[in-house]
Amino acid sequence: MRKILFLVLSFASAALMAQSNAVPLIYQPLFPASVAPGHGAFALKVRGTGFQSSSVVNWNGKPLKTKLISATLLEADVPAAAVAAPATGSVTVKNPGTIASNVIYLPVRTPSKTVTVATDSAVIEGGQITIGDFNNDNRPDLGISPVNSSGALSLDTYLSQGNNTFKKVQGAVSSEIGPMYLSGNISADFNNDGNLDLANCASTGGPNAGCVVFLGDGKGGFAKPAPINAFAGTGVAADIDRDGTLDALTTYYDGYGSYIYFQHGNGDGTFEFVGSHFITLNYYFGGSPVVGDFNEDGKLDFAAPAYESNYVAVLLGNGDGTFQTEVDYPISCSAFSSGVADINRDGNLDIVSACTNGTVAVLLGKGDGTFVNGTSSALPYDAETKLQIADLNGDGKLDLATVTADNSGNQTLNIALGNADGTFQTPIAIPAGQVPNASSLLAIADFNHDGLLDFAISGSINHPSQSQILLQTPSK
Repeated sequence: MRKILFLVLSFASAALMAQSNAVPLIYQPLFPASVAPGHGAFALKVRGTGFQSSSVVNWNGKPLKTKLISATLLEADVPAAAVAAPATGSVTVKNPGTIASNVIYLPVRTPSKTVTVATDSAVIEGGQITIGDFNNDNRPDLGISPVNSSGALSLDTYLSQGNNTFKKVQGAVSSEIGPMYLSGNISADFNNDGNLDLANCASTGGPNAGCVVFLGDGKGGFAKPAPINAFAGTGVAADIDRDGTLDALTTYYDGYGSYIYFQHGNGDGTFEFVGSHFITLNYYFGGSPVVGDFNEDGKLDFAAPAYESNYVAVLLGNGDGTFQTEVDYPISCSAFSSGVADINRDGNLDIVSACTNGTVAVLLGKGDGTFVNGTSSALPYDAETKLQIADLNGDGKLDLATVTADNSGNQTLNIALGNADGTFQTPIAIPAGQVPNASSLLAIADFNHDGLLDFAISGSINHPSQSQILLQTPSK
């Protein structure tokens, strides 16, 4: 089985003035997770890590009056004008002197009992999809990373015009990087200049195994990248050592054992390898490891599913890139991708893992760093995609989404609506077109600013094909 690099977890950014505070990390769901148009002013509760008395919640980049409730909870006043009409709010948290946290979307929409979509007419080239506000206009844009016939990597940007259309910004080809198999990406402000950057990762073996970082100019363009010293493996980006810059945690299987690599972010778009931690589960770790403060001590912890083994490894963090003794939690299936959220709304972070047998396994958090098994639910899944978590139908409950493809390239968007108790309904299957050698990569954002979250599905990264935008349509 090929090794896969997969850097996930999108971060918004803002201007950096100093580096004395941690970059916050916020979790789903927001409370409320969605509101109806005309709702009126309300108090928005945001859970996360790295909060302090001077933390500020932002709505579409604008600061809200914010109150610190606890080290893990903020409350912000959202004015009635922000939710007067259908739209989607981008919620982030910022500490003084740091970039902003990751983005969580809050739909302003009428709730529905299902999800229906229509294919958008926008022409988007095939390639790995990354979502981010690359030109700082508070609209979600697309970064598309194709590989040309020579195997060289490039990056094109499709800037959202807010009306179902996109403006393409042609990117440079990084021919000096050489042939690459793309397998993951992340948008974040890696050099702390207030503009989103984009990292693409590949597993080709030898010197090309790793990530390349395209530095954003804040207008939708990117500088031609050079290789950086990221290690092969799957990973996430977060401020692990709490110094105000984003770090990388990756897992790597060398054929004999699995390791966590801690790579310190230098704040200029490069990383420095600091140390590794052996994972006792001697199985291939694939998909997407996750971070979250599982025991609410202000330090980010680490979890990853072990592919070809029915376990999720959890390691509590020490706040400096090192970890405590590993605890392995059995689950009912072999998982390749995980996500972190409070899916049963009890105030504790849970771990949801997408499995190769077409189910999701749930580990319910107890808030002290330990977990108990929840109920498994059905959800088709392919190893090439990543589990997505969001309130997709506007009912205030977190839902799950994946994309799968059969041997002929026929793609299906799969949505499991949540019950807010840790269980999910029978998946909704939505045809999503045909793509040769489909990579089935999925991203979610509101591309036409109507309050309904939409779906971007990648075309094949190294074959002539198109990516697709499926716009959610009103339904009852």
